Amino acid sequence: MKHDYQAFFAEWKDWSKFDECEPRFNEINGVYAFRMKTPFGRLHGSSQVLYIGMCDQNAKVNRRPGLWHRLRNYKQRNNGASERLNDLVKKVGDTQVEYSYVPCASPREIEKGLLADYYKRHLELPPLNRSK
Repeated sequence: MKHDYQAFFAEWKDWSKFDECEPRFNEINGVYAFRMKTPFGRLHGSSQVLYIGMCDQNAKVNRRPGLWHRLRNYKQRNNGASERLNDLVKKVGDTQVEYSYVPCASPREIEKGLLADYYKRHLELPPLNRSK
């Protein structure tokens, strides 16, 4: 199955309003992304997408499963992509960053397809999908 990263996420929301606007949706798995409001250059072409991730958790095993908790973790100071997103937000402001998510039954497969499509178009992964 081919995934088009540019068309997959239909609704984007302001990251600065995540806590006040987003209702808690627990135990829902899916794929999510962060993007800038304006495009930026890539090795080939340009993109707005900063990061593509997924949440595939079992509610019986995870204490706080689901997309809402996964996205909420990015508001905290954690290692990896969360730290890189927070560093970016400090420099550009959280009103310049947007997020989107799509609930789905096979998030690992979809994330893999979206990242493959991004790489095929730009010859690299989204900038926050890599480690420092």
